[in-house]
Amino acid sequence: MVWFKIARASLMSLSWLQMRWGFEMAVMRINRFDQDRGYITKSGIKRIARDRDVTEIGDAHQAVAASKPVRSREESEHCLLVVLHAKSQELSTLDRELLYVACALSESSDAALAVHAVVFGAIAPQPWAEYGVDRVSVFDDTIWDQYVPEAKVRELMQLHTALKPVHTLFCESEFGDSDLARRLAVALKLPIATQIYEVTETHVRRTLGNGRYQAQTALPPIMVLEAGTVGDLDLEFVSAPVEQMLHAPGDLVTPSLEERLSLPSSEIPLAEAEFIVSAGNGVANMETFHRFAKALDATVGGSRVVVDDGKLPRSCQIGATGQLVKASVYLGIGISGAVQHLQGIKECNYVIAVNLDETCDLVKRADLAVIADAETWMQSVIDRMEVSA
Repeated sequence: MVWFKIARASLMSLSWLQMRWGFEMAVMRINRFDQDRGYITKSGIKRIARDRDVTEIGDAHQAVAASKPVRSREESEHCLLVVLHAKSQELSTLDRELLYVACALSESSDAALAVHAVVFGAIAPQPWAEYGVDRVSVFDDTIWDQYVPEAKVRELMQLHTALKPVHTLFCESEFGDSDLARRLAVALKLPIATQIYEVTETHVRRTLGNGRYQAQTALPPIMVLEAGTVGDLDLEFVSAPVEQMLHAPGDLVTPSLEERLSLPSSEIPLAEAEFIVSAGNGVANMETFHRFAKALDATVGGSRVVVDDGKLPRSCQIGATGQLVKASVYLGIGISGAVQHLQGIKECNYVIAVNLDETCDLVKRADLAVIADAETWMQSVIDRMEVSA
């Protein structure tokens, strides 16, 4: 049965979709998960933060991981296949979201489904057990960094034939995973659902019409998930220790001619930037700051104080009331680290703080801290970069 909660003018086009696709579909407007709601942390502190506390990390995280039950499904006959691409030998937050969804599906299934990760590109050792992964296949040859979708499809088809996965999961990323998923679906003649933003044990919900509508359908064999499908990446279990199985490229791999084009860092939106340099109240000379960011070819961001003072446009504000960023490297200069700002950088892989105050919250959050005057330190880095050039 098809039912709608949309404008009457859209009924004809939606009926066409049902006839075209030939499966039962419900199209509706769904209020997404409200990430701006308040909550109270375990320590009793009220937060306007989004979904989880980012200040309780380190030893506490390791203790929690050690206390979780171990799930061992390495020898399971049935599995879920998760296709990933390593960037700078690491997994992105979106990759971890995909693994989390796979683990949730494996737990909700009546069959003992193993989570089998397939990684294209060289990757550093990962805490696969914490991600709930039972088996890992790595295609680490440099050939996979090039545009070779046909070769990837061939390798995936071989794995699919050997493993017969119940579901194969991809993510909507800059590596063309959604294109790869469509190619695989055509090659295997299997149904596919793309632009998925919600997954349950029985169905998925996805966007249609350039985001104007949402559709619901049963779990398809091949799924492509958007970023933000899950909010919390904390599993209730860990898997048994797993080793990465390396796969050599086949004889038929023939790289295509490609030309990679890149945008200047100043034109990259903060939400998509990989390297961000952010200014706080401790930055007295914004001219030096901009020269510093240009020398490092980094995207510029800032704290709320800097934006309110008119030193940077509102689009550069990072935090719960500004932009949420997922950079590989975030460099905060002269930023104390208010709660709202920490929420904006919680998904960054590496955080570097430059501040005179070694007790400030951003220094505590940082993976690397530099205790120095912002102006002096930035100028010294600029001088070093000019000498190196």
